[in-house]
Amino acid sequence: MPQKKRLRRRSSPREGSSRRRRGEDGASLSGSLVESDSRSMTSSAPLPESLAQPSYTRPARKYESRYHEMLASRIAVLPLPAYADDEGPDLPSAETFEALVRPYFYDDELRAALVEYQVHKFLSRPEDVHGRDGDSGEVDSSSSLMDDIPEEEFEADDARLRSHIVHEVDTEDRLDEEEANRLSHKYARYRLKACMLLKGVPIDDAAFDSQYPPDLPLDNHRLYLEDEALGWWFDLGTSSPATLSDYQRLVPCNEGGDEYESWSEYREFYSTTGTDRDYLLYWDTIVKDLKWIEEHVLKSFSEWHELHEKASCQAVRIAARFTNIHPRLAYYGFLEYKQSTRFYLKFVKDLDYVFFEIWKLVNRQICFRDAMQHVYEENPFPLRKRELERELSRSGSFRLEEQFRRCTEGISKEVPEWIARKLISQEVRFKCALPKTYAQYARKKLKIAEVIGLIPKAEIQA
Repeated sequence: MPQKKRLRRRSSPREGSSRRRRGEDGASLSGSLVESDSRSMTSSAPLPESLAQPSYTRPARKYESRYHEMLASRIAVLPLPAYADDEGPDLPSAETFEALVRPYFYDDELRAALVEYQVHKFLSRPEDVHGRDGDSGEVDSSSSLMDDIPEEEFEADDARLRSHIVHEVDTEDRLDEEEANRLSHKYARYRLKACMLLKGVPIDDAAFDSQYPPDLPLDNHRLYLEDEALGWWFDLGTSSPATLSDYQRLVPCNEGGDEYESWSEYREFYSTTGTDRDYLLYWDTIVKDLKWIEEHVLKSFSEWHELHEKASCQAVRIAARFTNIHPRLAYYGFLEYKQSTRFYLKFVKDLDYVFFEIWKLVNRQICFRDAMQHVYEENPFPLRKRELERELSRSGSFRLEEQFRRCTEGISKEVPEWIARKLISQEVRFKCALPKTYAQYARKKLKIAEVIGLIPKAEIQA
């Protein structure tokens, strides 16, 4: 396979503008974006009438919750083209919003409002209030999944995996300026769709194509929102291979380098839709079937070398089931699974349960330090014992307390414990900055492409 060249995208009209990240104060996603937008956008062709700024004031709407009110205010300051719609909805679905915008729009304040809304939804269903028991998550060491794979069977699995067709990309044939301009006009229509969807406008493809035919010039500068709003862009740089499909040109952003662990490598996989969908099935299967490595992955390699070989053979067997997975991608997925499992065990596992136990004690008017001391002395979570010990040895404020407050905000003591435990686990996963993997990159990319109509929707296993 030829050595792939790193791509560089063309500078956008807002190259170099400031970026906001998840966890910063989202209340100030504000005037600076709107003002920057009005100064920097220039038009080489008149905008369609429906993109012009409206002369009317939209009537005030009533929203279901504080979360929806905040979401509406965040969307209102995005530099999205206006459209004439004084009757239709003005909020997108949660799926659309999460797919199209950058993750930092869900800061702590908006997440807390979301938790409050989720609590309300839980409590509005009487059957949910009485509590449920979830999966213990324990690894069954006697599982047949840990059995050895005979050498001849492994060789057959490996041969089947290597026989899968790899759609290679000619990285030497570069995109020329004329073709880049043609594609730029094409992709402006997808960005316009995204803007309309973020304003809650349902898209009828036939009506959209009638109102915005392919030969209608759209102001591409006005619709180039990669730096301010949309969490994705289309790669049209002069170093981009000419043979890429529309899906392969779609690139989820990297939030300044801290969103996806190996972003530059992910985007140069040039995976097709079929490859990404098969990869998600492969990833979900190894997460389930190779869960047993949690018992060994923190050991030195020499201590679990034989079990590592067994796990790698099982990964090959799993990958061989999916015709769009090639050996390089299968190996990469197995490597990321080991790395993410190791990180999870070292820094995150059981933290949600630690916070849940502290939350119960704090609700009984026990101060955070005493609650933490009690959980430490009970020691039901050995993986977090050293971390609790370090915190208790500190004077002044506790780093863990700040994290606890972030992950429990919006969960009052009136919330049934099983619901609180579920929500705390949800927020720990969101806010503990686990390194993001190619599986998350592919899932995000597929969801973006489906939402804007770039590819047909398909079932993707969670």
